[in-house]
Amino acid sequence: MKSLLAVFLILVAALAGAVAGELSISLPGKSIELTLDRVRIGELSGSGLTLSFHVRMGNNSSRNYSLVSYQYQVLINEKEYFRQPVSLDQPIELPAGSQALVNFPVKINYQYLEPYLAGTRQQATCRMAGELIFQDERKRTEKVALNVRADFPIFKLPEVRFLPLLVRDLTLGGADFDFRFALSNPNAYDLLIQTIKLELWLENRVIYSGELAGDKTIGAGQSKTYSLPLMLDFFEQGRELRDGLEKGRPSFTLKMRIEADSAWGRLTFPLEATSAISKEFNR
Repeated sequence: MKSLLAVFLILVAALAGAVAGELSISLPGKSIELTLDRVRIGELSGSGLTLSFHVRMGNNSSRNYSLVSYQYQVLINEKEYFRQPVSLDQPIELPAGSQALVNFPVKINYQYLEPYLAGTRQQATCRMAGELIFQDERKRTEKVALNVRADFPIFKLPEVRFLPLLVRDLTLGGADFDFRFALSNPNAYDLLIQTIKLELWLENRVIYSGELAGDKTIGAGQSKTYSLPLMLDFFEQGRELRDGLEKGRPSFTLKMRIEADSAWGRLTFPLEATSAISKEFNR
């Protein structure tokens, strides 16, 4: 988890969620000043996220500087998460009177956060504190303090629950039924679901592959039920499916890939569930 914190010039702005952040500015009179431009959340999933601090460096002096190294510690809810010194193979140039925008990304893995969390465990605070080390053309050193912070979410995957099959017809030749399932959103914010791409398996066979239509948004702490109407031709698709459906509780596997917007940015994540399901007849 504790990988090196890379720093690089931002060439293209990434598509990610922007969040509020804070920066403790360096003391007046410094040749180099730092300003927090924005904080973005990326790669948000059920396992973690990347929190990117975009910092603007301004050279107020008549000397040319280069960022050559930095050292930092990351704190989650004001407890040290890890610390790391970094030396740059390619220094970042900061000529006299110029500015440069740099990104300090922090990779956060939820499985390591348990000792740092408290309360509702819906969000936490990340602070990155350290020192940036610059050199001028004569190798004179300028040290500038960096202290940035931002909140980030503890994202929980929606929970999948299968509902009884709604069977309209089940004969030797085919079946007409609705496969129904519910998704529950355990997060404290809405999931504005854009697409649900899914595969439905019965008896180790894919019986449906496609995209779910209709309103799919799930409110904070709420559930929504979805229905997938299906018709199977056993003469065409095989007796194995008929035998599977004729069981008292046939077993299904549902695989999904979901894209959603939220208060914390865009989310993309997979979901998968397998369960034996009871049947309800509506002939």
